[in-house]
Amino acid sequence: MKFFKKLRPLIAILFPILLITGILIILFEWRWSFPFSITLPFLVIVTFMQLLFLLYRRRRYAFLNILSLVLFFFFFDSFYQFNFYSDEKQGENSVSILSYNANWSNFAHRGIDYKDKKIVEFIKQQNADVVCFQEFSAIKYHLFRKDYPHWVKTNLMTRKQKSVLSVFSKYPILNEGYVEFLDSRNNAMFVDIDFNGKIVRLYNIHLESNRMDSVPELYNINSYTNLISRSCDAEIKRIEQAHLIKEHMKGFGGNIIITGDFNCTQYSSAYLVLKDTKKDTFVEAGSGFGGTYELFNYPFKIDHILVDDEIEVISHKNFKIGLSDHEPIMAEIKL
Repeated sequence: MKFFKKLRPLIAILFPILLITGILIILFEWRWSFPFSITLPFLVIVTFMQLLFLLYRRRRYAFLNILSLVLFFFFFDSFYQFNFYSDEKQGENSVSILSYNANWSNFAHRGIDYKDKKIVEFIKQQNADVVCFQEFSAIKYHLFRKDYPHWVKTNLMTRKQKSVLSVFSKYPILNEGYVEFLDSRNNAMFVDIDFNGKIVRLYNIHLESNRMDSVPELYNINSYTNLISRSCDAEIKRIEQAHLIKEHMKGFGGNIIITGDFNCTQYSSAYLVLKDTKKDTFVEAGSGFGGTYELFNYPFKIDHILVDDEIEVISHKNFKIGLSDHEPIMAEIKL
C-alpha cells in the first residue's frame, strides 16, 4: 500500500504527459505520430477520469490534467458526436456524396456474385449524386453506368499495380486527372464536376495502407515492434502524399471536396494536413464514433469527407453493411 501511495504522483502526471507528448508529435508530423493517432481517445478518457478523481481529492496535479485536455480540444475535434440529421433532401442546391472502399481488388475477376449484388443494391438505395470508390474493380464499372452517366476510373494506372479508384456522378464531369504517389500502390484522382453551373473539384483519395494483414502473425515483442515500425513508415508516406495533394489543390480556384480512404484517423498528421481549414462532415453533422474500420472490435474513423468552410454540411451518415473491411459514409452538402 505504501508503494502504491508513492506511485500516485507519477500516475497522476503520466497520462497527461503522454497526451501532451502525443499532441505535439502529431502536430509536428514526427515519425512516431501513428501510435498516438490511434490511442489519443483512450488517453483523453483516462485523463478525464483521473481529473475527476483529482478534483474530488483536491490533488495539486489536477492542473496538468486540465492543461492536457484543453490542448487536445483546442487542436482536435471530439471523437464522439451528438449531431442529428434529417432524411429529407434540402433543395435543388443540395448534393449527396458517398465514399466507399469496397475492397473489390481482391476478387476483381470473379464476376457477379452475392457481394456485387448487395453493393449495387446499397448504392441504388442511397441514390447519392456522386459515388466515390476506392479499391474498385477495373471491370465492374458497367454495374453503375445506367444510374450514373458520368464516370471516371483510374484504369490507366492498373499496369503499375495501383489500386483502382472511380467516381460515378449524375452531374457532368468536365475534367479529370491523377495525383500519383511514387513507390506506392495507392494513389489519388480528381474530377471537376458541374453542379448546375457551379464547378467543384472533388478529390477521391486512397492514402498509404498500414498492411494490417500481418496482424495474426503477432506472437512476440519483435513482431509487435516491427508492425509499429512499418505503421510509422506508412504514416510518413501518408504525410508526404497529403502534402502532394495539398500542393495540387493550389491550382484550382473554386470549392474543393476531399473524400476517400485516408487509412488514418482524425488525429493523424496526414489528416490534419488535408483538413487544414476545411470542415469534416462527420464533425459537422455526424453522430456516434463515426467508425469506418474495425480492428480488434475497436472502431476507427479512417474514411473521411472534407469540404471547404463555406460549404454547408446538412447531414453525415455512417453505414454498417459488412461487405468490405471498410464501411461506407455519405454526406449531404449545400453548395
